[in-house]
Amino acid sequence: MIAALSLALGFAALTVIGLAASSQPASAQQSFGNFFTYQPKQRKRVVRKKRAPDAETAAAPDAAAAQKPAAKKAEEKSGTQGFVYAIVSLPDQHINVYDASGRITTSRVSTGQAGFRTPSGIYSVIGKSRYHRSNIYSGAPMPWMQRITWSGIAMHAGVVPGYPASHGCIRLPYSFAPVMFNLTKQGARVVVASRDTVPVDFSHAFLPLPKMQSAPAGAQQAARDTSVELASMGTSDAGMTTAAVPGSSDAPALLNPIAYAGALKDKAMADKTAADLAAKDALAAAQAAGAEARQAIDDIRKAEADVAAAEAKVADIDKRAAAPAPAAAAPTDPAQSIEAQKSAAQAELAAARTALDEARTREAAKTPAAFAAVETWKRAAAAASNASDLVDQAERRRAQVSVFISRKEGRIFIRQDWKEVWEAPVTFRDPDRPLGTHIYTAVDAVADGSAVKWTAITLPAESQPPKEAAARGKDKQPVPAQPDGPAPETAAGALDRIELPEGARERIAELLWTGGSLIVSDQPRSYEMGEYTDFIVLTR
Repeated sequence: MIAALSLALGFAALTVIGLAASSQPASAQQSFGNFFTYQPKQRKRVVRKKRAPDAETAAAPDAAAAQKPAAKKAEEKSGTQGFVYAIVSLPDQHINVYDASGRITTSRVSTGQAGFRTPSGIYSVIGKSRYHRSNIYSGAPMPWMQRITWSGIAMHAGVVPGYPASHGCIRLPYSFAPVMFNLTKQGARVVVASRDTVPVDFSHAFLPLPKMQSAPAGAQQAARDTSVELASMGTSDAGMTTAAVPGSSDAPALLNPIAYAGALKDKAMADKTAADLAAKDALAAAQAAGAEARQAIDDIRKAEADVAAAEAKVADIDKRAAAPAPAAAAPTDPAQSIEAQKSAAQAELAAARTALDEARTREAAKTPAAFAAVETWKRAAAAASNASDLVDQAERRRAQVSVFISRKEGRIFIRQDWKEVWEAPVTFRDPDRPLGTHIYTAVDAVADGSAVKWTAITLPAESQPPKEAAARGKDKQPVPAQPDGPAPETAAGALDRIELPEGARERIAELLWTGGSLIVSDQPRSYEMGEYTDFIVLTR
């Protein structure tokens, strides 16, 4: 009984202790645990305060958010109006893309960092590749690549941190690079400026009007679709819209230079087809005449061999006839007598000589005829080659014309379809005073060619490369270089001082239509120029 009572009292005491422990604060329980299990101390959750972002970091999401609708809007456009060109601002690290209607989209970029600065100047897209790897930097991926120099500068998708970070290329955001890739074509102008610049509407008496011409004689106008889309600047200029050329119901009497080039190509293609057929026929005739001449020569050789054999036979008979006959010689058949054999041999010789004369007569006629046929074929082949060249020239004339006037070189140059067309000396008033660098572009035209709408872009003067701070971020932005000496001319003032050589305006007018451009610069043509490039002008 005593043992049972002690055991009951023990359990009661334990129960009281447990109840007392349960009445303690939670902190006490967590510190010592309870009777049956150990409960570790629970840590209080620390609430970390977010640091306020700096201005650039805060602006980046907003810029990206603002960029997406712009890129989406550009991507959803049914099509650009006329040619497309871009202006890259080095200090702002932005690219603005324009067509004939004005600016169509914009984006952040990242250009060359210190030591690898992207040169400012005038370029064009000379190659495009959806998937490309660098052949300079260990095969680094360069998706949506658009090359602007053969030395390695291109626009492509890459990391755009908000400051210059590349090795000279122009990096585009991954979301924008495919949009830009689809907007441009090879030949699209790309301007890299040392500070932000925009195209402005421009007019000047120096800028020529296009030469409108009648369709060339023999052009197959009815066989082709001759509608020509003109670059439109919007609805502000009612007279400058999409024009039609002969072949449509409201066709004007004269053709603009691009439509005229199309008509020239049609005629050149027809002429080339006829010239190729004539050359083919002339070649076949020359081959046949040559075969006849060779046969005549072979006949002469055979006849000469026959004559020689007949002469040898006659000589042998004469030799045998001169030899003394044997004393006991048997009588011979008269048909086998020496006289009979000699008579037959002489007749054979006469026939061989007659055949030789006839062969020589034929050869005398066939050989000159063969040479004449060859000359006829050469002329036909040359005509076919010229016709092919005319096709190429007509095709070239369908491309935009580019004109460059260099104060450094003192010359005017004309290129079309990346090929040299013409050049000549040019003079300047006050030749020692800078002209600056200006681009004048024909963005629209009235259908009858009576008026052209131009824009002008003036590149900032630059004599020293911009300085860049050592720290990244906002302080990393390049500072535009300050020009030395007198300020360059305005876009109008530069044209006022140029005196073109005779015939230059006429040559330009024959090729000028929407998309054509004129570059005026103090600088020479860049060493980056070559085959398959438009004019490249470096301004630093």
